[in-house]
Amino acid sequence: MSSAKSKARQRLAARIVLYGTLFAALAFAVVFSRRTAPPPVFDTSWRDVDFEADENVRRLQDLVRIDTTDTGREIDAARYLAGILEDAGIAVEIEPHEGARANLWATLEGESREALVLHNHLDVEPVRRPEEWEVPPFEGRIEPPWIIGRGVFDMKSVTVAQLAAMLAARERIDETGRLPARSLIFLATSSEETGSDLGTRHILAQRPELKERFWAVLGEGGVLEATWTNDVKYWGTSFVQKQFLEVTATAPAAVTLERLRADLLAALGTAKPVAVVPEVAAFAAAYGASRQHPEYRAALAEPERVLEEPELFDGLPDLLKALFRNEAHPFFVEAAPSGGYRLRIVLHVLPGLDADAAAAELLPARLLDGVEIRIHERRGAAHGSPLDHPAYLQLTDSLRRRTGVEPDRIGPYLLARYANDARFFRLHGIAAYGFTPFRFLAVDSMTVAGPNEKIALPAFIDGVDLYRQVVLDLLDLAPEAAR
Repeated sequence: MSSAKSKARQRLAARIVLYGTLFAALAFAVVFSRRTAPPPVFDTSWRDVDFEADENVRRLQDLVRIDTTDTGREIDAARYLAGILEDAGIAVEIEPHEGARANLWATLEGESREALVLHNHLDVEPVRRPEEWEVPPFEGRIEPPWIIGRGVFDMKSVTVAQLAAMLAARERIDETGRLPARSLIFLATSSEETGSDLGTRHILAQRPELKERFWAVLGEGGVLEATWTNDVKYWGTSFVQKQFLEVTATAPAAVTLERLRADLLAALGTAKPVAVVPEVAAFAAAYGASRQHPEYRAALAEPERVLEEPELFDGLPDLLKALFRNEAHPFFVEAAPSGGYRLRIVLHVLPGLDADAAAAELLPARLLDGVEIRIHERRGAAHGSPLDHPAYLQLTDSLRRRTGVEPDRIGPYLLARYANDARFFRLHGIAAYGFTPFRFLAVDSMTVAGPNEKIALPAFIDGVDLYRQVVLDLLDLAPEAAR
């Protein structure tokens, strides 16, 4: 197998793991509704909508038409966004990097220098299996009610929503002559899909004058579970993720690593719970009541029972098992550039636990005969963002008021198998939350990173408006009141 094909398989496997939480959650939402849901209302009013007349839809099309894969040009997307912001009178700075990579930030000053940050990443996943695409991946074609193209879900739709919120804040200043209580920063970063070395991690390390203004960050990672667009089951704002350790195993013979891979997969299938950490307890308390299955509800209502009753744990799906255990996820064996073979392994360690101790348990010496293990730099925070932070409290209150969704269906979410840049902000002591404003269903989310990535435009248009409202509410939260 060629190196390119091997890397493509590896990246695909990684994305499957990363989005496993979201896909599984959506599947649970459809199958296990906590009450008998009303029959779906098939709204066909979109047939009469001229989607291309919507300014934000056109912006999404424009962004999708800019190839920002690892072989594309992030800087062109940065320049496109900069043009819109500068036309609105908002100061913008672009930081170019080699290979057409780039970061962008735009600042709307408020009464306080302390800033709410709207964070997105410019890059998108590669185009895999191009022969399976029904339309060109960078055309941004609208086939009502969907728009199809690489990056429409991850995460250019959110980028446009954040852009619209930034413009709305500028417009409100112009109309009222009043500055918001807090400043607003639009931050678009590079290389999230490949480790964020030139993006978020670079900004936090090399731009202290920017970092010191960050009060709270809104980024990707929110989850919406729904049986239908009019029946939200749980609207989750992510506040924590597991610790992720990148490991490379090398050996002279491929068979040695294939054996290790098989052993790790077998161990994953039988791994037992190790702890109920505070972040899991907080998530379970909010999320548990949304589960229809009695065993799932029982496990989340009294999570300590999971440690004491093996049969309760064994009855849980992998998504919920991941809340109580550390896991080792092997990818594929491939030829190493320097000779021999290598295997990428990602260790998922529960928040707050000792990562070194967990790594020793997940990769015991008895499995490593003839194998050399190298654990790379540990990236990201060990803990999540606080649930009593004013930004989180205001966000969830705004969501409840502006959507009409029942209050107990809106709450925190723990990302068990999905890593994003929030972990880097948290490492620097900055509160970061993943929020989605879109009522997208599984038919959309299951196309992420695959052929024919798409989103429903009615949900996109409504979500852009909701994002604007939530951000304006957050800007109205005075720093004095926040403290």
